[in-house]
Amino acid sequence: MSSETSSPAPSDPADVVAHDAADLARQSSFEEISRELLHTAGEQPTLERITELAVATIDGCDACGVSIRRSDGSVDTPACTSALVEQSDALQYQLGEGPCLDAIWKMDMYLIDDLATETRWPQWAPAAVDLGFAAILSLRLETPEHTLGGLNLYSHTRAAFDNTDVMIASIFARHASNALSITRRHDGLQDALRTRQVIGIAQGMLMQRYGLTLDQSFEVLRRYSNDNNVRLRVVAEQLVAAGRVTSGIQDAIATPPATTENGRPTSD
Repeated sequence: MSSETSSPAPSDPADVVAHDAADLARQSSFEEISRELLHTAGEQPTLERITELAVATIDGCDACGVSIRRSDGSVDTPACTSALVEQSDALQYQLGEGPCLDAIWKMDMYLIDDLATETRWPQWAPAAVDLGFAAILSLRLETPEHTLGGLNLYSHTRAAFDNTDVMIASIFARHASNALSITRRHDGLQDALRTRQVIGIAQGMLMQRYGLTLDQSFEVLRRYSNDNNVRLRVVAEQLVAAGRVTSGIQDAIATPPATTENGRPTSD
């Protein structure tokens, strides 16, 4: 970690001591940030904490937003520290231009020292200035496998981010990406576990009510799911929530599965 946060070492002994102390402080700070993010439960709370810690950690950052890339290719801002950031990001999505979008889809980082003179995004940049922003640093949030989104650091001051700020922001983005990826994996595992549990409960209800085997009860749920174009988990949740077997499930039990010419059930 210290190699990540180090800047060129000075030659004066007193400066060397100060330099090493600053490196040590940054290392300790990032270790604390990593622990805090990894102990934050849930994707939305993690995103919100990322934005708060970014403002607290990165000099020059007055407000922060996280842009998330969705599976359908859309991008939105689920967490930010200011309504102005939400408006600025929304303008980027509406206009189809801006540094946070380009940080996601093109280069991995954009530093704009003066939005008033920026020409790459001719519609968005003047609108951002009208919102009171003077500079922005946008960085991609990514893992080796996926682009997750972007970290957008806004400032009301021109040239607010120096080389050290950019370095610290880059390291912060890596920690944020790691925390978000781990949170998503954990949430996915928890969701899969809850799905198995609710399906198991629904199977138990069918087994008790109709004397079905474990495989037969699952086949009833699966067939009803396919016939009605409803996800299997939703079918199970509806059955458990009702506390009784609904008429639709009863019909699925009463109707034998379609078979092929050799007499085996078809696979939908």
